[in-house]
Order: sequence, then structure tokens, then C-alpha cells
Amino acid sequence: MIHFFDVDTGGSEPRYRGTQNSLSGWGPDQVAGPAVVGLFAQVLDDERAVEGFTPGRLTIELLRPFRTAPTTMHTEVIRTGRRIVVCRADAVQGDHLVATATWVQYRRTENAPGERWRPDLTVPTPPALATPPAVVPGSEDATTWYHSDSAGWTTGVVDHANADRFTAWWNPPQVTVGRDPGPYARAMMVGEWTSLVTNVGTTWVGYINGDLTIALTRLPVGDWVGIQAMSHTDHDGIAVGTSTLADLSGVIGSGMVTAIANKHPDST
Repeated sequence: MIHFFDVDTGGSEPRYRGTQNSLSGWGPDQVAGPAVVGLFAQVLDDERAVEGFTPGRLTIELLRPFRTAPTTMHTEVIRTGRRIVVCRADAVQGDHLVATATWVQYRRTENAPGERWRPDLTVPTPPALATPPAVVPGSEDATTWYHSDSAGWTTGVVDHANADRFTAWWNPPQVTVGRDPGPYARAMMVGEWTSLVTNVGTTWVGYINGDLTIALTRLPVGDWVGIQAMSHTDHDGIAVGTSTLADLSGVIGSGMVTAIANKHPDST
């Protein structure tokens, strides 16, 4: 099975080392965003999840390049209340803090009374994920689907270097070896694609995000999670993008990233 991190449990605390599968296109030993976010999500869910609460928001600040070097994860509770729990998590490589996160959980109750305006949000679903599954030749083992108006549904992300609205569905791999990702880690890994679906263009992805915020109203059901671009604005080399997250039953939350213009490593 594909996994993003090997785990060394021989010391006083686990040490996570990125595998070849975790690598990004930004540097020879730099870990991709979904792997980083998946690690934060899995560790926080393991160590700080509270029964009866939903993980409402995760905000990650990417302070330095996240390398494949051994990484330790430190978590702590900042505040506990009747309806809210706030936690912090840090990723440390050597002597450097490379990323930090704030995690907010809310107690589940019932929706507020009354009616409110709601946008008409429907994230398109690949035909291959329909029930019963549609016959899509060559897609039997696909773990990703991408859509833009110009290219339609394909399993190759490079087919969508255009200025169309971008939608993606992903069945993410294991965060750590030998362990299938839980619902929260799945949602967070797909949510990291907010940067991809909002910043892709005719010359590929011209912005690199320095942060990520994902907010959920519920956890996804099933293996597949979808994401669709909702907005993109940019000015003076600074971009802001928002997305909608969904499972096969409907919308589950939103993502947001801020990013800065960055040459792709292959460009000259």
C-alpha cells in the first residue's frame, strides 16, 4: 500500500520520515502539502479528539520547507470549554519548527432554528463513482478524478492546465505505513488541494500556499472526498482561494488558502 510516512517508535516519541510517495514537485526532498496536512490531522485526531465533538477547523501555517527528514509532532490543549476545545500542534525537524497548527473542536448539538440563505452548492461527481458504478474503461484502479470543462473527467491532473473551474475527487493513501486513513485525515488531505484547484491555470500552478484553513460541519462518509474551486483572487503576486468539500452524500465544509506567486521548478 502507498503511504506518506514511515514511523520510528524506538525513541521516547515517534519520529516520522517522509517516503518517496510524499515528495512534492517543489524540491528534491520537500514533502507535498497533502502529506503534511494528513500527518497533522492523524496525530491531532489520535491525541486530542474529544468524544461528542466535531473537528470544526484546522489552520496550518507552513513556516519552512517540510523535508523528508525525521519529524516529531508535539500537541497540547490550549483551552477546554463546554462547547469548544482548542489545541495546538507543532512539527519539528532538527532544531527547527517547520509547521504549526491550530485545531478547534465544537460540541455537536442541533441546528439553530429558523431559515437562512444557502448557496446552491453541488460538487459534481465522477461517473465512475456513481451507484451502480458506470463503466469507465481503464479506471478500475483509479484513486483520483479531475474535472474541467475543457477536458471533462480524467484521471490525470496534467490534463487540466486551463482557466476552467476545477473539481477533483480523491481516495487518499495511508498517512503512515500499515494504517488506512480515518475520515478526518481523508478530509484534510483532500482539503489541502484547495491550493491546487484554486491556483491552477493555463501555465499550471503559479502560486504556492503558505497556509491552509479547512472547516467542516461533519466528517466524510466513505473513502472518496471531493473538492471544487469556489473563488480565486490575486493582486501584486498574492492570491486567495476558497473551495467546497464534499463526500458522495453532499457538502461537508470549506477550505481557504493564501498564496504567493512562485515559479514552477520546471520553468526557466
